[in-house]
Amino acid sequence: MEDKKYPIELEVITPLSIGAGSEKDWKKGLDYVQKDRKIYVLDLQKTVAQGVDVGRLAELFLQYDEKGILHILGNRLERVSCFIFNSPMSTTNNIKPFLRTQLHNKPLVAGSSLKGAIRSALFNHLRNSENSNEEVFGTMKEGTDFMRFIRVGDIEMPSTILVNSKIYNLWGRGEQWQGGWKYSRTNKEGDSFTKGEYSPQGFNTLYECVAPGQKGIGYISLAGNAYDLLERFGNKSISFATSKKTLIHASISELFKAINNVTRAYLKKERAFFEKYYAQRTDEIVTNIDNLLAMIPTDGSSCLLKMSAGVGFHSITGDWQFDDYDKTGTWSNGKKKYKSRKTVEYKEQLQLMGFVRLRSLAEEIERQKSLENERRIRLEAEQQRTKRYHQLLLEAQQLYDKGCWDDAIAKAYEAEAIGLNFMEHKKLIELCERDRNIALFKKEQEDNTNTVFKQPLAEVLKGKSSVGNIIGTTAKWIKMSNSFNEQEYQVLVSCLKEMPVKEIKKKRKDIEKAINKEWIDRIWNELNIT
Repeated sequence: MEDKKYPIELEVITPLSIGAGSEKDWKKGLDYVQKDRKIYVLDLQKTVAQGVDVGRLAELFLQYDEKGILHILGNRLERVSCFIFNSPMSTTNNIKPFLRTQLHNKPLVAGSSLKGAIRSALFNHLRNSENSNEEVFGTMKEGTDFMRFIRVGDIEMPSTILVNSKIYNLWGRGEQWQGGWKYSRTNKEGDSFTKGEYSPQGFNTLYECVAPGQKGIGYISLAGNAYDLLERFGNKSISFATSKKTLIHASISELFKAINNVTRAYLKKERAFFEKYYAQRTDEIVTNIDNLLAMIPTDGSSCLLKMSAGVGFHSITGDWQFDDYDKTGTWSNGKKKYKSRKTVEYKEQLQLMGFVRLRSLAEEIERQKSLENERRIRLEAEQQRTKRYHQLLLEAQQLYDKGCWDDAIAKAYEAEAIGLNFMEHKKLIELCERDRNIALFKKEQEDNTNTVFKQPLAEVLKGKSSVGNIIGTTAKWIKMSNSFNEQEYQVLVSCLKEMPVKEIKKKRKDIEKAINKEWIDRIWNELNIT
């Protein structure tokens, strides 16, 4: 079985934070400053390039003196910042930055983070009792670790925003527990200040997140070939071998189905948890959960996965311990276990963090290839039709030039039948029809003339009332009949006798062109023209 590499699209559904590590948190008055509801993350290199007194700035950094920093930076604040965010809320806690690429400083969903979330879901999917992690997945040392056959690539994301997070908590003792919002750390007695009323401030933290709707492209590779080799030649038996083989060898939709089953069960338990422990605005979270549940398909065409910051105990461990989040037990101090949830507010709605949708692009890529192939075939056919059109038009033009108008018109209509939106053939048809009509008219005129001039000269000259008309008509008759004898002479002289001598003398050259000199001399003598 060959390895299968699936291009995937990751779409953020609820604000997603991939932590860069607590050591990289942004500290106010050191890494960032806040002004006019905007947060400016400072860049030391840009600061130096802007000619800021770095020594004085370093002193202010040591004291976390935000006001002093703002004063010394002045109107250079934007120019010395690597990121500028709208501030959703003020906070006394550090800001949690998003993981970024080293080369281009782009937000990065690390393949390891995505793979970790998938691993948690698969742990729940594969186990059938209280198996340990090694019992389910195997070990790297023995080469049986199942997750090494699932490879996940990094995914760059377009941009980030800042969102405000708030901890939803349970408070109480024994069997009396209530839901509320946390406003302080735990005191010496193990209690924390939690109340039912919601306020965005107080023990809140800002997270740099990729916003819902943002998408990135990566891949998931299922190494079926390597897995088959492990089954065939491995020294250790493979636990849950049938299920693993299905996940590796089937379409990626099987992996998506497994993830969806885990996510669906998790969301239903979370919904029940928030419905039971109601506090102000938790109805928004229930609505958000309902929306998430509605997004989970049954056919494995995509999957909904919870990951990274705010993932919580249940998801990060595969969510197999509890069928009901109200029955988690208590710690030794009487506090209920796993009672906190991290929520964020986005577009005025409270929701859970870190849900993403994964979708295979393999079918879409194949569809795009098919469409591209269809477009290529259509283009080639169009090019062939265009070539044929111009060839027919060239042949039509050549026939036109030869005066074969009917044949030229037939070729032009053949070109029109190809069905292109060209107009050259119509212009050629118009030219052909025009020239053909002109030729037909001339032919008709010529035929009429021929019919007239086949008559005796006497008939042809009837009604001619000018010397020029008589001479011209006679010349044309002689040319067409190729004869002039005594009979025609008498007719011509008879007609000329009716004309002014002066006009006849003017037309001598024209008469000479029509008949030879001896006939002219006779005419002149008979008409007494000197």
